[in-house]
Amino acid sequence: MRSSLPTVPGADWGAVVDAGSATPIYLQVAAALARSIEQGQVPVGTALPAERELAARLGVSRVTVRQALARLTEQGLLERRQGSGTFVAPARIQHPLSELTSFSTDMAARGAHPGAQVLQFECVPPTALEAMTLALSPGERVYRVRRLRTADQEPLAVEQSTLPQRLVGELAAQDVQDHSLYQLLADRQLSLRRAIRKITAVSADPEQARLLQVPVGAALLATERLSWDGQGRPLEFASAHYRGDRYEFMMELQGGQP
Repeated sequence: MRSSLPTVPGADWGAVVDAGSATPIYLQVAAALARSIEQGQVPVGTALPAERELAARLGVSRVTVRQALARLTEQGLLERRQGSGTFVAPARIQHPLSELTSFSTDMAARGAHPGAQVLQFECVPPTALEAMTLALSPGERVYRVRRLRTADQEPLAVEQSTLPQRLVGELAAQDVQDHSLYQLLADRQLSLRRAIRKITAVSADPEQARLLQVPVGAALLATERLSWDGQGRPLEFASAHYRGDRYEFMMELQGGQP
């Protein structure tokens, strides 16, 4: 059952639109809806009324309502579900780029239950790129681990890690299914102390879309990271694809002296 239209502090919905304002009407409607969402008046998962109902109650055209909803969808405040309607989306996860933490630790700190589904686990000779990046000698082998990462059973990312067998020692698929990879490394007196990370925007291919439960072509954040341990040895070469509608990375910048 669809919820009734939420109220906006200081105004009823009949007074949301100011025809005399220089601000386009669709932006006024979007701003009013955004305030209600951000102030918690419309809970996550709430289904908004149909465009026709919204347009009638606001006294605007359906085209205006459609533009407002599209803007909020682009901003990540709303999500469209095929055949079901428009819903208030969960807040995006903000991950500081300055922190070198595991997915499990990050999700647990947010009060969510982290999960992992192992998609690939193998101990194999490295590719040329892996051998060069991890500074491996001829004949060395690597563990290649690919997992679907979830929080409270919601799929958020597909991660792949490549680790030198020489440094990690014996590792089994069940180990990475049941434990944080970084905790497994810590148990072996290994820890990540420094890393370089690259971030790009990509579109979900059919496999990524299926795993992350997003449409094909949906926006993803692709990362590639090389990490070193305390002795300066390359320890992990990792890549990941995060849902763009649920994840964003933050960086704190400071200006120099004038």
